Amino acid sequence: MMSKSYIEPKPPLNQNIRYQLAKSRIDDLFLKWLSLPQSQKLIAQLMVDLKQGKTNSLITQPNPCFTNKMTMSGMSQSNILNSPSKIYKPSPSTPPRTELVQKQEDLSQSLTQSQLIWRKLEEDEKQQRESQIRKNYDQIPQFYFPDKKINQNFLNESIKLINETFGNKDLDVVQFEQITINICELPKHMNKLLIQQLDLKNGKVTAQSFIKYWQQNLVNKDPKQRCFHVFKKPQNDHITFEDFRPFMKILLESHPGLEFLQATPEFQDRYAETVIHRIFYKLCKKDNNKICWREFKQSDFFTVLEQVSKEDDINKVRQYFSYEHFYVIYCKFWELDGDHDFHITKEDFTRYNSHGLSKKVVDRIFDQVPRKFKSIQPGKMSYEDFIYFILSEEDKTTHQSIEYWFKIIDLDDNGIISGQEMEFFFDEIKQRMEYLNHEPILFQDFLCQMVDLLKPEKDILFKLHHFKTQMNVCGVFFNFLSNLNKLVAYENRDPFQMKNELTEHPDFSEWDRFANQEYLRLAMEEENQEPGEVFEGENIWDNEQEEQK
Repeated sequence: MMSKSYIEPKPPLNQNIRYQLAKSRIDDLFLKWLSLPQSQKLIAQLMVDLKQGKTNSLITQPNPCFTNKMTMSGMSQSNILNSPSKIYKPSPSTPPRTELVQKQEDLSQSLTQSQLIWRKLEEDEKQQRESQIRKNYDQIPQFYFPDKKINQNFLNESIKLINETFGNKDLDVVQFEQITINICELPKHMNKLLIQQLDLKNGKVTAQSFIKYWQQNLVNKDPKQRCFHVFKKPQNDHITFEDFRPFMKILLESHPGLEFLQATPEFQDRYAETVIHRIFYKLCKKDNNKICWREFKQSDFFTVLEQVSKEDDINKVRQYFSYEHFYVIYCKFWELDGDHDFHITKEDFTRYNSHGLSKKVVDRIFDQVPRKFKSIQPGKMSYEDFIYFILSEEDKTTHQSIEYWFKIIDLDDNGIISGQEMEFFFDEIKQRMEYLNHEPILFQDFLCQMVDLLKPEKDILFKLHHFKTQMNVCGVFFNFLSNLNKLVAYENRDPFQMKNELTEHPDFSEWDRFANQEYLRLAMEEENQEPGEVFEGENIWDNEQEEQK
């Protein structure tokens, strides 16, 4: 007996799961559309037009392509729109078009109309934003004045004071110093430098020439800007190495703390050269022999100049100008320069700090990785190059020294010091420690300690900013990888002695402490050595090489 086939009736459309999902999705999209600022503005505009009985030009009929498809699918167009749409009908004179071309033109027309609606709304919103920005600009007072206007009251008062100082006579160099100090607010040792900028009459400064120069160059500047302007050449916007030479000559002639050098012109030249190189090491961030106004403004150089003018003992000015610091640098260079041709070979350089530097580090320095040599003799280090090195070696808490040593350790120059690169340098230090019967240091222990101190985002990947944010530990990091003597000294350090040094000189930098200790050592050796004897320093590594020969 055959069973009757049973056909299950289809559920209503509104109960179909696909319909419910599609409707939910469409409702979500519609709510998002309603929440857009452009949509809300459009609806508000349509409501206003509807109340006023206007026909809004933004409302367009549905795309004929869309309505034709809906008609072909069996759906009545009247079910979609309350009013019949105007379906495109070509006139008899219109040439026949293919269906594809007609669909493309209809689609292009629909997109253009839609874009016009959004473009108009976006332009309105952009105008509102610009209006708000201009309003905010008006509320913020100007804080940068590239072409600062001259304060007329200040100008009149300063000219009155200048005329009172000059009186009815011209001023010589000594008399003009009060103008430099009181009116220009510059250090007194810049007096002659300022006079060189003026037109003189019989070797004296006239009130007319100075007032002219004052109005054109200095009146609208602060003291630090005036100092920068006096140092640089008029056609330049930066200070070069040669621009400091006239000032150093004046300083050596007039400062009481440097009078003893007047009997030795050669030492005067070396002192001046050393001071200028120290200034450029600190100020010239790009190392291009140009100190721009930004670098000058951010430095302490102007404050140091004022201190030099007030202090008779030049050694109390530790930044740049200390004679003791110059003496240490010059003697260190002289000890290494065996033939005294004022250039150091790689063999000479290895004797620095009793062969403390590893051979791998020496090779990197003479490969000119951290800094290109300024020496005119290829493959040799000049006095300027040595100054840059010793300042970076003895004080690893400055930005310049950190960048210097980072380039040495970063073998692949990718801006990251990895564990493999650290181990490459540490292996040589470890071998030398074993040779000297020192207690070995495990590389893993050192590595863990550095990770804890520098806190890199990824283990054993150290970037430059890690060192610049933890500058007090940079010396430990680089010394362990480059300098055996400093590593041993750190391991055997006396915490009580270190505390006493910090208490005795709390404002000393690492360089200040090194220069102070070395100057005392050199002074004692100079007292004990016989006339004509040159101290070369004890060197166990030289003795070892001689025994091997």
